[in-house]
Amino acid sequence: MNLDNVAVPIRQLDMEDMPLLMELEAAAWAAPLQASEATIRRRLALGHTMFGAIDGNVLAGTICFAETSQDPLVRADFPADFDAYASLPRSEPVYALYAYNLCVRPSHRGSNTAVRLLKEMERHGRRLGARWLIGDGRCSSYAGSSGDEYDHVKADPRFRATIDLWNQTGIRPPLEEIIRDPLLRMHYRVYECEFLYVMPDFFPQDATSGGFRVISAKDLKK
Repeated sequence: MNLDNVAVPIRQLDMEDMPLLMELEAAAWAAPLQASEATIRRRLALGHTMFGAIDGNVLAGTICFAETSQDPLVRADFPADFDAYASLPRSEPVYALYAYNLCVRPSHRGSNTAVRLLKEMERHGRRLGARWLIGDGRCSSYAGSSGDEYDHVKADPRFRATIDLWNQTGIRPPLEEIIRDPLLRMHYRVYECEFLYVMPDFFPQDATSGGFRVISAKDLKK
């Protein structure tokens, strides 16, 4: 089946969709990266928005984000780690959407599911009058993932050196060096984001990314 030609419907998720969300977590993420049911429930209780692409009786993918009045360009105020980033309560007026989970079922990777979920978040942000879409990009090329892991990304020593130097100096490297990583390249190509910061120890459990996250931003006013 050519999944690119299948219009999998997208809708907002709620507490009643918890079995679907938990099944997708187990199917899509390595154990150290999975969110618990208690964590997902807490995020929904904080007012977070979750969209899901529904394929029959399973989730093909989800995108989850917090709507916040924070200004993401103020580096000193940006959440220091993933737990803080993914635990912000909804606040108004909504200035930015902080996306913390773009998750696609292995059987649907290579389809248009991730792109459609990102576009749905963008439409939602425009409806709210938000200025920024923010993402915390995994950078698996830093250390690479083994054949036993889900994303099968090769380690790229040149990319690793780029991230290390960015972290040491605070000087953003050229775009072409950042998008050597396939996931960061996908984010850039889908919604023409810019890359703001590299965050060390943002998600220490993610060994493939060396604990780093690369924070991206799309300006909805452009």
